[in-house]
Amino acid sequence: MFRPIITALLLSAGACPTFAQSQEPAQEPAQNPAKHLARLLLVNFDRIDANADGIISRGEYQNVQIVRWPQIDLNGDGFLAEDDFPRFAAHRFRTQLAKITYLDANSDGRISQGEFLNGPPLLFQRADRNGDDALTRSELEAASNQN
Repeated sequence: MFRPIITALLLSAGACPTFAQSQEPAQEPAQNPAKHLARLLLVNFDRIDANADGIISRGEYQNVQIVRWPQIDLNGDGFLAEDDFPRFAAHRFRTQLAKITYLDANSDGRISQGEFLNGPPLLFQRADRNGDDALTRSELEAASNQN
């Protein structure tokens, strides 16, 4: 139950419905979020690579986040905050939210849709080895094998 919530939060580090249809790696995302996300993108690479050019561009990645936003902004107020999740998940949510606070550009303690969609994707910062603002399969494979 928590895997979709955590994955959603990490994907600004945004998943799309196609992730739910794939076979996710069994790794707990909280242990190594970038590694987990890299594996999710690898599993869904062909679906995310909309123009089939062999890379996931920032634009294609942003499309994933656009599709995912309504699935994580559960109360529909345009912000990702603790009130989007049940009380029993509040502690776990706070832990995950702390990992993506860099997206909170105005430091108001919540992440707006604009901040979520336009913030720097953590995975690009970690996996884009050549700095071309695109992720190849080999870059994702390297990121999924990092400790």
